[in-house]
Amino acid sequence: LAALVLALAVAPAVALWRAGRRGRALLWPGAVLAAAGLMLAVVMGDPPLAAGLRTVERLAEGEVAQSSGRLALWHAALERGGEALPWGLGTGGFSIAAGHGERRGLYPHNHMLEALAEGGLPGLLFWLLAFGGGAAAAVALGARNEGWRAARVAALVLPVALSVMVSTDLGNRMAWFALGLALGLGVTSEGRDVRALRQAGL
Repeated sequence: LAALVLALAVAPAVALWRAGRRGRALLWPGAVLAAAGLMLAVVMGDPPLAAGLRTVERLAEGEVAQSSGRLALWHAALERGGEALPWGLGTGGFSIAAGHGERRGLYPHNHMLEALAEGGLPGLLFWLLAFGGGAAAAVALGARNEGWRAARVAALVLPVALSVMVSTDLGNRMAWFALGLALGLGVTSEGRDVRALRQAGL
C-alpha cells in the first residue's frame, strides 16, 4: 500500500517538474499523502468497514514491523550474518541457520540484509553496486530523458524498490526486472534503427 502511494506521489511530480510546473510538482506529493491519510481515517473511523482488514489492523496497532514478523527476521539476518562474516552463510543458508529449516518463505524480507547474511561483505558490496549504483544511474539518466518517460519508469520501479526492502528475496525476478527497466532509461532508438530492424525481419 505504501509502495503504491509512493509511486502515485512521486511519478506525476517528476513529470510536472520536468514540464516546468515546479509549484504543482511540489504540491502534488503533499496532496496525495493528504488524500491517503483522509481515506485511511475514514476507514478507521468506521469499525464495521475496518473489521477484518489486516492492513488497517496493523496500522492501528502501531507496530506493523513487529506484528508482521519483519523485525524478528531482520534481527535474525543481522545476527546470523554477523556470525558468518566476512563470507556469509551461503546462498539459501539463512532459513536453515535461523532454525527455519527448508522453509524458503522465511527469508530475511529485506534484499540488502539477505545479501549481507548469505553473501557476507562481498554480497553486500555487489548488492550496493547493482542496486545502489543502478538507482544513481537511473536518476542521472532520467534527468536527460523526457519527463513523461522518466515518470513512467518511476511509477513502475518505485513500488518494487520499496517492496524489496520489506518483502521478497534475491531470487525474485521483479527486482531484477525493475533494475533493468530503470537502466533502460539509457537506451534510445532512432527511426533508422527501427527501419533497419524491420528490414532484417526482427
